[in-house]
Amino acid sequence: MNYKDKKHIAIIHPSGKNRIDDKRKLERIQNIKNLGFDVTEILPNQVSYDGVTAAPIMERAAQLGYALTMRRFNILIAARGGMGCTEIIPFLENILPPVIPEKTLIGFSDISFIGVYLSLRYPNFRYIHGQNAFSPNFFNGPMIDQKCLIELLNDIENEYTFPVKIYNNINKFSKANMAGVCVPLNLSLAESLASLKYIEFPKNNILFIEECNEHLYRIIRKLDALINSELIKNTKAIVLGNFSDCLDSNEKPLNREFLIQIISKKLNLPVIDFPLFGHDEFRFPLVMKGKIKINFNDNPKITIYNKIDKTNLVATKFSPDLFCKKLDENHTQLKIHMTGIGGTGMAQVSGLFQEAGYTVTGSDTPIYPPMDKVIADLGIKPDVGFKAENIENNNPDAIILANVVSRLSASLKKNDELEEILSRTIPMFSFPSALRKYFLSKSRNIIISGTHGKTTTSSLVTHLLTKLGKKPSFLIGGRPANFEAGFALKSKNLFVLEGDEYDSAFFDKGPKFLHYEPKICLINNIEFDHADIYPNVEAIENEFLKLAKLTKERNGIVIANFDDKRAYQVAKNSGAHVIGFSAFKQSKSSFCWQLVSYKTLKNGIEIQCKQPNGKLLKFKTGMFGNHNALNAVASIAILHASNILDEIKDTEFIDLPIYKENKVFLSKLSKSMESFKGVKRRFELLKEKNNISVFDDFAHHPTAIVTTLEAFRSYMKSVGKKGKLIACFDPRNATMRRRVLQDQLSKSFFHADKVLLGKVPQDMRMEKNEILDGPSVAKACGENASYFDDNEKLLETLKQQVSPGDTIVFMSSGSFDGIPYRFANGL
Repeated sequence: MNYKDKKHIAIIHPSGKNRIDDKRKLERIQNIKNLGFDVTEILPNQVSYDGVTAAPIMERAAQLGYALTMRRFNILIAARGGMGCTEIIPFLENILPPVIPEKTLIGFSDISFIGVYLSLRYPNFRYIHGQNAFSPNFFNGPMIDQKCLIELLNDIENEYTFPVKIYNNINKFSKANMAGVCVPLNLSLAESLASLKYIEFPKNNILFIEECNEHLYRIIRKLDALINSELIKNTKAIVLGNFSDCLDSNEKPLNREFLIQIISKKLNLPVIDFPLFGHDEFRFPLVMKGKIKINFNDNPKITIYNKIDKTNLVATKFSPDLFCKKLDENHTQLKIHMTGIGGTGMAQVSGLFQEAGYTVTGSDTPIYPPMDKVIADLGIKPDVGFKAENIENNNPDAIILANVVSRLSASLKKNDELEEILSRTIPMFSFPSALRKYFLSKSRNIIISGTHGKTTTSSLVTHLLTKLGKKPSFLIGGRPANFEAGFALKSKNLFVLEGDEYDSAFFDKGPKFLHYEPKICLINNIEFDHADIYPNVEAIENEFLKLAKLTKERNGIVIANFDDKRAYQVAKNSGAHVIGFSAFKQSKSSFCWQLVSYKTLKNGIEIQCKQPNGKLLKFKTGMFGNHNALNAVASIAILHASNILDEIKDTEFIDLPIYKENKVFLSKLSKSMESFKGVKRRFELLKEKNNISVFDDFAHHPTAIVTTLEAFRSYMKSVGKKGKLIACFDPRNATMRRRVLQDQLSKSFFHADKVLLGKVPQDMRMEKNEILDGPSVAKACGENASYFDDNEKLLETLKQQVSPGDTIVFMSSGSFDGIPYRFANGL
């Protein structure tokens, strides 16, 4: 068959040990590729402690989390069934966000537990009860099974009708037809699902069950579990597949008709005899929540539709704190270990856990300023190096992993601490999933997202709420100058978070912001970034759309930059309640705050904006640049949304209420704006001496470089500086060290008089032609630009070229090897 869109299949190992040799495995993978698919096998590296399952629980959970959140895998096929899936769920719950990409999982036997569970958890997840990837009869079973499976893999809708026998003890169904949705399960796995009290089957479900190698008394026990748990309260009928190698009380093969009579009487449901699926040769594919029709007439039939009703929903409604061990009533301290504690986000999260009463330990490679001081101020003495014994020595109750922690480093070295973690059963989180489970499940969460402006806007919103008496908790990826740190745990009911679109961990390739349970969400702008994980800007836009839809499903409000085409479209397409902000004269909504003008002063900017009712509001703030003027207006729109939620007390609402001007509130807001001091490493003055000004800034994306240098030009003009604007840039992060934005980077320094480009870091995981060509960038920037393959050379050159009146701006997402502080201190 020729299909238009080539899909990518991941073969996964969440349960039993592989029973196929390498030669036959490679043949099978090639056979699947011949159907028109790309194929990747995600193979465990560790050996199972029991010798039966594919690997330790944690490694299997981590690899399943990776496969479920990795965008390029459309389809997951289990390598085989076998024991092991039931133990994964608590660990998987700690890993997964409330939203994942659209996925299809195929497998049978134990895989049915995972497949049905995830189908009940995620609206956009599809489980097909069909062949495992390395099953003997994947390609040589009945032709109808193969045909149906290939159709499902290619999203071709079809229907199949089969004659059946019906055993019916309920007269009212004797001549009627029945319609419902399919729930395909192994009976043992149905019993396991019955133990999860928060699980509920869909309404009007028809339960397809099969079983293997069981005694009758055990089958009866499992039926009792389904009855006592009320898991089958929504079940209308039972479809009985293969019950292979099952024995009666005399150790003889179980009579099928006898079994059917027992099931029908015990469950008080009609039973349809349909042995075309199960552990034996027949394995007709069944789609979880697929449509089913049963004809109860003289020639009874069952019709199976390869179709699921589409839904616009994207997020789970399962409780965020499932399987989350919190402080008990006696406040016994739990120990949290932070692997990779030296990152900005990880250090701040460590502080939150300490404030909440947890004991925090950590590990990392040597930590450089300024994070070394942040961690020291918390009283934490991290282990240096990722050693296996760190886990034994610290004996944590839970482990949080930084997203930079991977199984292979940039120099291709193995992470011994991570391998030790994956061999154990200690709960493991990314820091966003830990935040969701420990802090965000019950609060009103304000998420500040966008390619640019997150830290500044998060800091400003937190400052404004604090000044207005709201006492918000917050987590910001920088250091707001108005606060002692980038985190605080104050209110349990209000949380401001910087929402990052970068991935969460090696086992969760989705954005951090999808964990944050948003009630108010700002989408400031959307540009291409993070080239190591996103193929294009459309992929990034799709993640922001999920965030906006998540906000809608949490009955929240989206704040959108109407000047940014992608941000506007995402807000519009989400179906959420939207409040906009804009610098255009004509806004696209009656719920829009408009930036009219701003002027630069010596200590900041003065802004004029229009309220949604068209009246002017004037205020000052201690920031610079057009982008920060718009960030300030965005912050007011967020406060507007928060006031709406205060009015309606977080209950569901159909429409946004008409904007009413509150002069007392606006007066307090204006005064609060004026007292905002900005953010460390955002236009941060490190030192001024001999009329030389040295600034440190976090700008690391071409667009941010342009707006930052533009703001510095405006600042220099307002304070009367006549010297050179010298830009020193450190291509530190994963996108900038790549070639993907090289042309854009080369055109982003035009506001500077002199450009000094720092060393491009080495990463042995990258191909040579992927790496940023620093000398070419400098050449494209012109004769006043230079590239340095050693940052110490850059420092020495800068010392020689600086003159009184100059303004030096260091721009880096990292420490720039400490050069900004060393240069400033040496003036």
